[in-house]
Amino acid sequence: MHLYRAGAPANSIYAVRQGLLKIVQVTVDGDERTLGLATPGEVIGLEAFSLRTYATDVIALQPVVCCELPLSMLEHGTRIRELGTALVKLLSRATAPRLQQTRGSIRARVTRFLLDLSERLERRGLDGQQFALGLSRREIADLLDTRIETVSRMMQQLHREQAVQVHDHSVTLLRL
Repeated sequence: MHLYRAGAPANSIYAVRQGLLKIVQVTVDGDERTLGLATPGEVIGLEAFSLRTYATDVIALQPVVCCELPLSMLEHGTRIRELGTALVKLLSRATAPRLQQTRGSIRARVTRFLLDLSERLERRGLDGQQFALGLSRREIADLLDTRIETVSRMMQQLHREQAVQVHDHSVTLLRL
């Protein structure tokens, strides 16, 4: 299910409270390219401030709860000090530099991806050791700028080494 689609008028930004969302860009050929994941505590749709349209598609990977923050309320000012403080915190997290996921060996890329997702979940008080990926191997390959076979082989290797336990779309970090 889409939270919003690229090109749609942008009237709000969203703070993710629960669940995972994938951020995708649809190519001119109609193929989806996974650009990232949004986890609880993160803000999406920030392009709404400048572009007035959404630049990407955002798709729920599991049941999701988001807090919608209408731009009209944010632009015309608000007298609610707590909202302003919370918004500044959310925006500062959203603009923090992210790990470069397309650099290094495939082992390093997959490991960074799993550890980054784990840390993001733990920051929100969720289980960072055992979690649902929510992404297919193809989507992870897109995100890491590699091939699906390479991601599958590396996940299998990490599983054999007992660094992770993989079951369907669920991952448990053991000794990663």
